[in-house]
Amino acid sequence: METNRVKLTQLKYVCGLSHPTPHLYVANCGPAIGLSLERIAAAFGTFGSVTGAQVADESGTCVILTFSGIAPAQAAKESWDGVPCSYLDARVLHMQYSVLQTPCQDLSLMSKLCNR
Repeated sequence: METNRVKLTQLKYVCGLSHPTPHLYVANCGPAIGLSLERIAAAFGTFGSVTGAQVADESGTCVILTFSGIAPAQAAKESWDGVPCSYLDARVLHMQYSVLQTPCQDLSLMSKLCNR
Protein backbone atom coordinates (compact mmCIF):
# COMPACT_ATOMS: atom_id res chain seq x y z
CA MET A 1 0.00 0.00 0.00
CA GLU A 2 1.61 3.26 -1.13
CA THR A 3 0.20 6.48 0.28
CA ASN A 4 3.31 8.42 1.19
CA ARG A 5 3.21 12.10 0.29
CA VAL A 6 -0.33 12.26 -1.01
CA LYS A 7 -0.97 15.73 -2.36
CA LEU A 8 -4.18 17.34 -1.15
CA THR A 9 -5.07 19.72 -3.97
CA GLN A 10 -7.97 21.79 -5.22
CA LEU A 11 -8.03 21.58 -9.01
CA LYS A 12 -11.05 21.30 -11.30
CA TYR A 13 -11.76 18.05 -13.14
CA VAL A 14 -14.12 16.96 -15.92
CA CYS A 15 -15.76 13.63 -15.05
CA GLY A 16 -17.64 10.91 -16.90
CA LEU A 17 -15.03 9.90 -19.44
CA SER A 18 -15.35 6.49 -21.07
CA HIS A 19 -11.60 5.96 -21.53
CA PRO A 20 -9.32 5.20 -18.57
CA THR A 21 -7.25 7.97 -17.00
CA PRO A 22 -5.16 8.12 -13.81
CA HIS A 23 -7.86 10.31 -12.21
CA LEU A 24 -10.96 8.83 -10.59
CA TYR A 25 -14.05 10.68 -9.46
CA VAL A 26 -15.38 8.66 -6.52
CA ALA A 27 -18.90 9.29 -5.18
CA ASN A 28 -20.31 8.25 -1.80
CA CYS A 29 -17.18 8.90 0.23
CA GLY A 30 -15.55 12.01 1.62
CA PRO A 31 -15.12 14.20 4.67
CA ALA A 32 -18.83 15.08 4.88
CA ILE A 33 -19.64 11.44 5.64
CA GLY A 34 -16.78 10.86 8.05
CA LEU A 35 -14.06 9.59 5.71
CA SER A 36 -10.92 11.73 5.58
CA LEU A 37 -9.00 12.21 2.35
CA GLU A 38 -6.02 10.47 3.95
CA ARG A 39 -8.10 7.41 4.84
CA ILE A 40 -9.61 7.25 1.35
CA ALA A 41 -6.17 7.59 -0.27
CA ALA A 42 -4.78 4.86 2.00
CA ALA A 43 -7.63 2.50 1.06
CA PHE A 44 -7.12 3.10 -2.66
CA GLY A 45 -3.37 2.71 -2.15
CA THR A 46 -3.98 -1.05 -2.24
CA PHE A 47 -4.15 -0.67 -6.04
CA GLY A 48 -1.02 1.47 -6.44
CA SER A 49 0.42 4.84 -5.59
CA VAL A 50 -2.18 7.56 -4.94
CA THR A 51 -0.43 10.86 -5.68
CA GLY A 52 -3.31 13.26 -5.06
CA ALA A 53 -6.65 13.47 -3.27
CA GLN A 54 -9.18 16.27 -3.12
CA VAL A 55 -12.83 16.92 -2.40
CA ALA A 56 -14.65 17.03 -5.75
CA ASP A 57 -17.35 19.53 -4.85
CA GLU A 58 -18.86 21.55 -2.04
CA SER A 59 -20.99 18.61 -0.83
CA GLY A 60 -17.90 16.86 0.56
CA THR A 61 -19.35 13.47 -0.42
CA CYS A 62 -17.27 12.95 -3.58
CA VAL A 63 -13.52 12.95 -4.13
CA ILE A 64 -11.03 13.02 -6.97
CA LEU A 65 -8.11 10.63 -6.62
CA THR A 66 -5.01 10.80 -8.79
CA PHE A 67 -2.96 7.64 -9.24
CA SER A 68 0.60 7.31 -10.49
CA GLY A 69 -0.74 5.78 -13.71
CA ILE A 70 -3.76 4.42 -15.53
CA ALA A 71 -3.37 0.78 -14.42
CA PRO A 72 -3.99 1.40 -10.68
CA ALA A 73 -7.01 3.60 -11.47
CA GLN A 74 -8.44 0.88 -13.73
CA ALA A 75 -7.86 -1.79 -11.09
CA ALA A 76 -9.61 0.33 -8.43
CA LYS A 77 -12.60 1.06 -10.67
CA GLU A 78 -12.95 -2.57 -11.77
CA SER A 79 -12.76 -3.81 -8.17
CA TRP A 80 -14.79 -1.28 -6.18
CA ASP A 81 -17.19 0.49 -8.55
CA GLY A 82 -20.76 -0.29 -7.47
CA VAL A 83 -19.88 -2.70 -4.67
CA PRO A 84 -19.46 -2.25 -0.89
CA CYS A 85 -15.91 -1.30 0.06
CA SER A 86 -14.88 -2.95 3.33
CA TYR A 87 -11.99 -0.47 3.71
CA LEU A 88 -14.40 2.47 3.75
CA ASP A 89 -17.19 1.43 6.11
CA ALA A 90 -18.79 -0.85 3.48
CA ARG A 91 -19.94 2.16 1.46
CA VAL A 92 -20.99 1.43 -2.12
CA LEU A 93 -18.72 3.61 -4.25
CA HIS A 94 -19.54 4.97 -7.71
CA MET A 95 -16.61 5.90 -9.94
CA GLN A 96 -15.92 7.69 -13.20
CA TYR A 97 -12.69 8.51 -14.99
CA SER A 98 -11.86 12.19 -15.08
CA VAL A 99 -9.28 14.63 -16.47
CA LEU A 100 -7.94 17.95 -15.32
CA GLN A 101 -10.13 20.79 -16.56
CA THR A 102 -8.32 23.47 -18.53
CA PRO A 103 -9.44 27.10 -18.31
CA CYS A 104 -10.89 26.81 -21.83
CA GLN A 105 -13.16 24.01 -20.64
CA ASP A 106 -14.59 26.13 -17.84
CA LEU A 107 -18.06 26.87 -19.21
CA SER A 108 -18.62 29.91 -17.01
CA LEU A 109 -15.40 31.45 -18.30
CA MET A 110 -16.33 30.61 -21.89
CA SER A 111 -19.75 32.15 -21.37
CA LYS A 112 -18.23 35.36 -20.04
CA LEU A 113 -15.83 35.58 -22.97
CA CYS A 114 -18.55 34.93 -25.56
CA ASN A 115 -21.04 37.42 -24.12
CA ARG A 116 -18.83 40.51 -24.08
